[in-house]
Amino acid sequence: MFSSKLLSFLALAAVHSFTTALAAEQPTITPAPTPTIAKRQVAGGSGTPILSTLRYEYTALPYQVYPYAVLRGPQFGFNQCNSTTLGPNSNCQTLIFNGPDDFCLWGSPDSNGLIGNVEAKVVAYCTKPYHGTRVIPPGAVTGIQWTKTPGYIQAVGFIKNEGLGLDPTDQGGELDPHGADLQGNPLGGVVFSNGTTDSDGHTLEQVFNWNTFVGGNKFCFKACYNSKTTPDYCENRYDLIGCDYNMPSSAQDGEFTVCDGDVQDVVGVYTSAGQTLTWQMPDPLNTPPPYQPRVPASSNCKTYQSTDLFLAGSATFASAAASATGSAKPTGTASGAGASGSKSGSGAAASSTSKSSGAMGMTVSIGGLAGVLALGVLTL
Repeated sequence: MFSSKLLSFLALAAVHSFTTALAAEQPTITPAPTPTIAKRQVAGGSGTPILSTLRYEYTALPYQVYPYAVLRGPQFGFNQCNSTTLGPNSNCQTLIFNGPDDFCLWGSPDSNGLIGNVEAKVVAYCTKPYHGTRVIPPGAVTGIQWTKTPGYIQAVGFIKNEGLGLDPTDQGGELDPHGADLQGNPLGGVVFSNGTTDSDGHTLEQVFNWNTFVGGNKFCFKACYNSKTTPDYCENRYDLIGCDYNMPSSAQDGEFTVCDGDVQDVVGVYTSAGQTLTWQMPDPLNTPPPYQPRVPASSNCKTYQSTDLFLAGSATFASAAASATGSAKPTGTASGAGASGSKSGSGAAASSTSKSSGAMGMTVSIGGLAGVLALGVLTL
């Protein structure tokens, strides 16, 4: 018989062997790595150019400025726009901003669209049927103040939402060539003008820095001169406080005026008790800014009837559209990505709980009629 000591020894040896074998079969457990927060991906890497840095001659535009299938791309529409792309279905994304009788605005490519849903693919709607775009219908624009300053040209006005394909209740939003991912809104959208100091008055020159608000039956659009880079009068960070703060003006619904003007204060900068202060916009915006914007002084103002700037009837457009294909997708059009969906809704009125890169100003009721098919170039 085995002694009790021997049995105890054998038992301990067996337990040790079993424990050793079990440990050998188990994987080594290491501490979990410290979590890291991924950085927001932006344009600028390989194959993802920053939209606002792309430079083109108007006559040498590619079919698409931003055909890259990255981030929110590729581009929805196209940039080579002409008589074959003119019509109500045009997806032209080259916007012309020449003067009070010849300008375009961004609008929805979809019927009753919301800026917050289509900000990446908005298309150009113009007052003249000469740019291969959709045309703003008669009666949509009911007032405008066009101002030329030492730093930019600007239009502030009143327009029925439906004239830009927007839902009648959409309060709109802000658009610019930057955006959170630097691809711009719209992606591939470019602006040209012969009305800035960078042009000889006839040649269309690209505008590198611009911003606009549209919706809530109101619009404002500013094209900054390439030769004037500081301060930044086309600042696009204050997208919740609308036209009233971003482009303060004396525009009135029912009036059509053209003025020279002083430059505005930089958005967010104001004077109080003799001190110059800077307000940073919070998001969400729960209270209005702590200041009222200064409306810049204007001079040499001229007042026009709507028919001085635009044709009251639609016969000219009907004729022009009939001679065009009405299709804005020539062979080879990329279907592209839709809207970014990053923001939705709030535009011409004060900011709301949702936004489309911004808000505009105060909601304005539209009244009266004004044709929007332009006559020849206005002589000022």
